[in-house]
Amino acid sequence: MSEKQRLEFEEVLAKYGQKLFNLMLRLTGNYHWAQDLTQDVLLIAHREYHKFRGDSDVFTWIYRIAINHHHRQARKLRIKSWLGFDDVPVQVLSTSPDDADPAEKDQRTRKVARAVSALPDEFKETVVLHYFQDQSCEQIAKIMNCSEGTVKSRLWRGRKILAQKLKNYVSETGV
Repeated sequence: MSEKQRLEFEEVLAKYGQKLFNLMLRLTGNYHWAQDLTQDVLLIAHREYHKFRGDSDVFTWIYRIAINHHHRQARKLRIKSWLGFDDVPVQVLSTSPDDADPAEKDQRTRKVARAVSALPDEFKETVVLHYFQDQSCEQIAKIMNCSEGTVKSRLWRGRKILAQKLKNYVSETGV
């Protein structure tokens, strides 16, 4: 790797490292596993950076590596059920307004995180990229190497599954 490429890659790390970890955390539901996978992805990206042709945005390229690596590891470990987010600071998972009661916010955040965690992979990845990583359908299609229509369908079905999983919680709490 040339000096120029090394400096470019350091910029990539600074810009996307935390977002990449957040993606892995949302996909795995396990803080420590997410750290390990993030390190793996960064090593793969560093090793392969000289092959990056610039056909897509570097963000898309590194997220595709992350999604593919997650798939490989999940298959390898034959994960049937995903762990909760119990060992993760709530601030990392925050998806609710800042003015909410902290105890209520904590409970709601954990409930939503567990419901997202239990989604089938194709829906979970799409939902996480769209709602927690703020990616457009077009960007997600590039990352996941599928059509925008497929992304929209997965978002719709993922939301429908989440609504069903959270229905009792919403009716109980009025949230």
